[in-house]
Order: sequence, then structure tokens, then C-alpha cells
Amino acid sequence: MERINKFCILNVKMEGFKRFKEPYEVRLSEISYVFGRNGQGKSTIADAICYAFCGTPFWGEKSCDRLLNPESKEMKVEVRLVDGDGELHTLTRRKNGNTSTITFDTLQMRQSDLSAKFAEKDIFISLLNPLYFIEKVAEDGREFLQRLVPNVKESDVLSALSENTRKILEGESLLEPEFYIKKRREELKKIEETESEIRGQINLLDEQRNEAAKKVDGVLEKGNEIVAKRIALEEKQYSGIDVNALKARQAEISQSLSDGKKTTLAAKISETESRKYESKYQTEALKLKAEIENLKNLCNSILERAKKLKVGDKCNVCHSVVTEESILRIKEDLKKQYEEAKTKGEGKIVAYKELAELDKKSREKFEEFKEDDLKKLRAEIDGLDIPDISEIAMLEDRIRLGNLSEEEFKELEMLKQEADRYEKEVELLCETENNVFKIEELNKSLEQSGKEKIAIQDKIHAAGEFAAKKAELTLNHLKMKRAAIKLIDVAKTSGEIKDVFRFTYDGKDYKWLSTSEKIRAGLEVRELLTRLTGLCYPLYIDNAECITAKLETVKGQVVVAYAKDVELTVRLPQRTETQNKEAA
Repeated sequence: MERINKFCILNVKMEGFKRFKEPYEVRLSEISYVFGRNGQGKSTIADAICYAFCGTPFWGEKSCDRLLNPESKEMKVEVRLVDGDGELHTLTRRKNGNTSTITFDTLQMRQSDLSAKFAEKDIFISLLNPLYFIEKVAEDGREFLQRLVPNVKESDVLSALSENTRKILEGESLLEPEFYIKKRREELKKIEETESEIRGQINLLDEQRNEAAKKVDGVLEKGNEIVAKRIALEEKQYSGIDVNALKARQAEISQSLSDGKKTTLAAKISETESRKYESKYQTEALKLKAEIENLKNLCNSILERAKKLKVGDKCNVCHSVVTEESILRIKEDLKKQYEEAKTKGEGKIVAYKELAELDKKSREKFEEFKEDDLKKLRAEIDGLDIPDISEIAMLEDRIRLGNLSEEEFKELEMLKQEADRYEKEVELLCETENNVFKIEELNKSLEQSGKEKIAIQDKIHAAGEFAAKKAELTLNHLKMKRAAIKLIDVAKTSGEIKDVFRFTYDGKDYKWLSTSEKIRAGLEVRELLTRLTGLCYPLYIDNAECITAKLETVKGQVVVAYAKDVELTVRLPQRTETQNKEAA
């Protein structure tokens, strides 16, 4: 259906419509003046035109009940018009009860067909009624105008920006700048959260290293004492003893034995006596002990930090300044960290004690089995007739114990185990020196994330400039003489975009305007809508007596209504070319 972009109303006939029960006709020209006192029908003419085209009153209300004459069952409006090509048309709308019919040039239509032929309701009434857009559509005005404003191309916006900004935004999709900026801010937040975690790791590694440095000297001192005792016993054990000679004598006696079984038993006794207990729990116990010490140091560190914390300090982790509002939250966080570390440490202590108990039982069971084995082997040897076996046993004891008593020998074995344990503990503590290299790597990560943050911040700033320039170019389509409409607010520094709808006239908000100023502002909006839609439709100015200054030229047909103490009168200044054509 071909749209009618321009038309002029020739006459309006009303019947059963508001105050006009009987048929009443109004003839109009390119410019028409309507006079009459209140209640005579000036607004009725406007309602009739709007009802014929849109099915609503002049102000767009959904209900048309007030339009029906109280003494009539049916209302009817007929409008004769001439389009921009000079073609004459007749539009008729009637309503009887709940049934409405629309006829255009003898063809029955639906409202959607009529809207396609002319314009949708809000656009049509905004062109007919200069105050309708501002007072009735303004709540949805932003969306309403965006449908009419030509879309600004991304390439046009970029070409209006600086070369540096274009370079930053190269390859970026900016169809929705606000969504783009939101995503970049999310990336920035993730980087900052990661940085906070890295700084926490650095502080923890540094604390571990410092605590280990304080502790290692004490562990070394204790370990050296144990090693000194071990060395003293080792020197005493074989001082003045030729072990090789003892072993040679032992071999000689063994060789002289006629029964191979006796030799085997003697060897088994020797092997069993030299069997040493090897703890399978030692490594895990050392690890647990080191972890317990670290957790203990961490608890002490947290308590010390909480004790010294005061307003104005800088947070060790995030480097933010402690305020009155945040100090309680920070202390709660420290308390939570302390409780978590304490609970974890208590669990480690329980595990360590359980491990020590297992090790003790394992050692006792080992010694018990060893002693049982020796008893059995010696009993078996004793049952044999071997004259030299006693010397073999003596040699075995001499080779195993040397100058040491059984108690001293056990002490030596324990010292060897303790020396090994302290050596491993020192190794674990010394491993914290590697924290220096870990901290270096983490600092490199911080440096890299800092560069990424700067790059993202540059993109956010550039996208903000893009959004601001796009808004500027978009608003160029909405420029008016004295009236102004604002649809978007953009913060250039942050790039934040806010949807707004503000209407001003001579810099004043619409609600503070006089009636005259409101009409003039509405006429400028009507002119803007005419420009955006390309539609040249009739204009009806009600309450024109409020306008004190001369109206500027308005494009299209104009009906101007004045309140005067006279009967309803329509004055046509001159016979127009259209009317001459109709008369012909």
C-alpha cells in the first residue's frame, strides 16, 4: 500500500460527535482560523480529525466514549482531503456500540491498513498536535525518536576521532559502545582481583622466608649438638679396635666349622643384630612439623597485624587506606584468617601426634620381632655342638658394639636418626630461599598485568570518546532553533553511557515553560518530526490566543484555534488552489 506523505484536509463532517448531534461540516484551507467561546466546538474539530485517522481523541486517549453525543447511538466523522499529487480522497470512520468501521475511498480498512497508508498513531498525532509528543509520548520519547533518527555509521564516528583513538580501537567491535565498555570493565576487575591475590602470595612468601630465616639458626644449633654427640660416640666405638682383624678371625672360625648350617645360623644372627629400624613415617612427620610451625607463625603474624591495625594504615594486601568504615571489616577478615589458620594448625597437630604414636608402636613392634628372631636363632645355635660358637657371638658383639655398651649403641642409633631428621628439616627451611625467585616471577606477573590494565583503560577511554562522538553525531539530527532534546549522557573520563530524555526550550526545562513557550517548543518538535519522517501533515494549534508573538512559517496545512466570545466560526483567509480545484 503506497503511503501518502503529504495531504491537506478540505472539509470535516461530524454527526453524533460530541456537541454535534446533527450533521455539521467544517471547511478548511491551507491556513484556517477557528474562533469561538469555550464549549463551542474548537477542540471538537481537532478531536474529529484525530478520530478519523487514528481512532482516538486529539490527546490520544484509548477510550473514545466521551466523543459520542449523549443523545446519539452512532457517531460518524468524514474527512475529505487532497494528497500531494492532487488526488482527492474520502476517509470515513463510524462507531455504533462496540462496532467501528473505516472506509477509505469506498474501500473498507482496518486501523493497521490506515496507519500503513498514513502514519502510526503517535507520529500522526505528534504532527497534528504540537504538544502531544512532549506531554504524552515523552516517557517513551527516547525510543520513539531513535526509531526515526538515521543510524550513525561506525566508520563515520571513527573518522571524526583522533588518529591515536582510532589506533586504540582498531579491530574492536563498537556496535554497542556501552556493552563494550562494560565488558572491558569486567576484564579490568578480574585483573585487579588477580593482582590482589598475587600481592597476597608475595606477602605470604616473604613472611615464610623471614620466619624460616629466624628459625633455621636454632634448628642448625640443635642439629649440630646432636651431630657432635653422634661423632663422640662414633669415635669411642672403634677406638683402638681393629675391626678388620675381628672380621678375619670371625671368618676363620666360620671356615673351621664342619656344619654349613651352623655358619648360616651365625650369619643370620649377625644380620639380625645389625638390622636397624627405618621409620616410614619420618618424612611425613617432618613435613607436618614444618607446616605446624608455618601456621603458628602465620597466626602470630595475623594477631600482630590486627593488634597494630589503625585508621590511616595501608592494607598489606590491596594497599588501600584503612578507614573508619573499613577497619571493622578488615579486623573481621583478619579474625577469620586467624581462625582458619588456627583450625588448620590444630588439625595438623592432631595428625602429627597420631603419626608419632604410629611411629612409636611401629618401632616397638620392630624391636619385639627382632628380639624374638634373635632368641630363636640363638636357641637354634645353642642346640648345636659347636665349641667355637661362643667366640663367634663375642666377635659379633665386638664388631657391632665396639667399645660401646648396649645403651650407648642404642643412643648412637637414635642420634643418627635425629641427625637425619634435623638435616631434612634444615633442607625444608632452606627451600624457602627459593621464595625469592617465586617472588620475582610474581612481580613480573604484576608488571605484565599493569601493562594490560593500562591497555584496557586506554580502550575504555577511547570507547568513551567513541560513544560521546556517536551521541554528538546522533544529536545533530535532533537540532532545533530554541528547543533541545537530549537522549544520551556520556562521561568522557569513565566512558559510562546513560540513557536520558531531557527537553528544554531556551535552556529551560519544559515543566517551567509558559503556555506560549510550550506551544512554540511543540511547533519546533513538530518541525523536527516532519524533517525526520518526511511527512507533511496538517497541524492544529489550540489555545492560539496564548501566543503573543508572530508565528514563524509552518510547513503544511495549519488550523489555528482562538478562544473568543463568539459562536463557532471558521475563517478562511483566501481561496486556495486546492479549493479552486475542488470547486471545479
